[in-house]
Amino acid sequence: MGLKGLATQLQRNSVTRLLCTLVLSSMLLACGTASLQRQHSGPAPGMFSTIEQAGDYYIQQANKTQQNDAFNWQVLAVRAWIKEENFVAATNQLKSMATNATPTQSNIITLLNAELAMASHHNELAEQQLASINLDSLDANTKRYYLLLQANRLEQQGKPILAAQMLIHRDPLLAGSSLHANQTRIHDLLASQPTAELRQALDTNNSDLVNGWLRLMAILNNPNTAADQRNWQLHSWYKRYAEHPGAQYLPSNINSNTLPEISRFQAHHIAVLLPLSGKLSKQADAIKNGILSAHQGQSAQLSFFDTNGHDMFSLYEQVQQKGADFILGPLLKNNVEALANLDPAQPQLALNMPAQITDLPHRYYFSLSPEAEAAEAAMRIWEQDHRQPLVFAPNNALGRRMANEFNTRWQQQSGQAARIAYFNNKQSIENDVRRALKSQPSTLAAGVIQPVSAMPANTGPIDSVYMASNATETRFILPYFDFVRDSRSERLPTYVTSRSYIPAGEAPMSELNDLQLADMPWLFGSAPQLMEKVDNLWPATGAPWLRLFALGYDANVLISQLADLRMGSSTVPGLSGELGVTERGVVTRQLQWMEYSDGDWQQYLEQPPESEEQRLTEPQ
Repeated sequence: MGLKGLATQLQRNSVTRLLCTLVLSSMLLACGTASLQRQHSGPAPGMFSTIEQAGDYYIQQANKTQQNDAFNWQVLAVRAWIKEENFVAATNQLKSMATNATPTQSNIITLLNAELAMASHHNELAEQQLASINLDSLDANTKRYYLLLQANRLEQQGKPILAAQMLIHRDPLLAGSSLHANQTRIHDLLASQPTAELRQALDTNNSDLVNGWLRLMAILNNPNTAADQRNWQLHSWYKRYAEHPGAQYLPSNINSNTLPEISRFQAHHIAVLLPLSGKLSKQADAIKNGILSAHQGQSAQLSFFDTNGHDMFSLYEQVQQKGADFILGPLLKNNVEALANLDPAQPQLALNMPAQITDLPHRYYFSLSPEAEAAEAAMRIWEQDHRQPLVFAPNNALGRRMANEFNTRWQQQSGQAARIAYFNNKQSIENDVRRALKSQPSTLAAGVIQPVSAMPANTGPIDSVYMASNATETRFILPYFDFVRDSRSERLPTYVTSRSYIPAGEAPMSELNDLQLADMPWLFGSAPQLMEKVDNLWPATGAPWLRLFALGYDANVLISQLADLRMGSSTVPGLSGELGVTERGVVTRQLQWMEYSDGDWQQYLEQPPESEEQRLTEPQ
């Protein structure tokens, strides 16, 4: 074959190959188009689903679909163009979509405009647009995307803690792999943040979900915490947040069944937190002097911190900087709760009882609680073989708390409700006493009639009285009980607690004879040498100041004995009472009961209680 024939043959072959190629390409294109059409023959994908195609493809689908799905396709197209950095196409499409948008669609368009602003590095504009959206008006899918955009914006602005908080709010809206990825990102954002900044972000207005993450990562991120103290903190966190998603990042040995062992506290540097200035400075000064008096001869260092006008976060930072290894205080309940929220690594003896306590081996609570005294009075009256007590209390918040605590303890002991009656003022006292003496266990006096308890109760005659009153009220009220009942009758055994204390040695008050009172042994002469020293140093002090002095004194003495007492060792004598510690770390005080007689308090002589048989056989 010549050159001409060869050329002709090659041309024919080329044409043939070209035709085959065109035919094959057409077939593949047809198959691909059919495949895509089959893929999207149903409803449009969710507008916030993963972007898998180009923006032009999504807009083509929008142009040939029904109106209900068209908006979804348009949203996907805008998001794809933003991803491709085709900002012009995205901007034009958003303008077109805004023309006939419904209120719900307008929120989504604003959301996409914010995303476009972020992608083009206009963060201030993005922040304004996101702020204009009412989060509560969004459905779950849109809300998830909104929170994600907020998190992305805040992370771009160098605010990882705020970004993490947005993701934390997003967490309850997710499930499966999306939930896991969200939690991983939360952890990663917070894992790089200093402990101090995480603690600073804690706020009582935050949800438990947010504060749980912040508290956990503040503990895990602190490189300066000793291993045993970190365990205390993590156990404290787990006690409160056992169901929290952050629990997956705890060490494997942290759970409710592996509480750290109780160990003795050999404090070398004690941080004392008291309101040393302000309206409670006198009370704090009494506690401080008690601590200093008990501390004489001890080697541990004491550092005092004024809580007045200072937040617990900044104070705790100072405590750490000072290197304290034990915290004594704070005094005010709100400060105790605020410090607990910081999960301090140091063992602590708080000088008040918060609303909720966490029973951890390194947390202890010591207070001069009127409610605890009321509970002790209930037990005292039971032990004195009385079964029908009347509680007579002032009609105010303190009186109601004391009456309720008495009743709670009485019901625990007897299975029956106590009679509870309230008094109002001097003008109504006679009527209040009459009403009280006629009251049943399920009624209140002083004009307030309502159930106290649904528990069964005896309805026999009143055989004793507990008065939750102060000294002035007690002196005024007692004669009315004698008068209303019949002055010739023997007085009902009457019990009061420390609020009715009257110093011995004053002019005798016959109306108080036979009154039984519980108070600190120290006020009845249990430590005469120390009392003489106190009288010389602080001669103008009264019983309230002396009680707070005893609180400080006993608190300092207890530090080295807390663990042993919690594990069940015998109670120890203190100025404020016989001291013990419950399994939950609450310091208990057994007060000393005394009887008033002609101007002096005398040791009450116990009478052997009569037997049940005697009570049943003796005439009434």
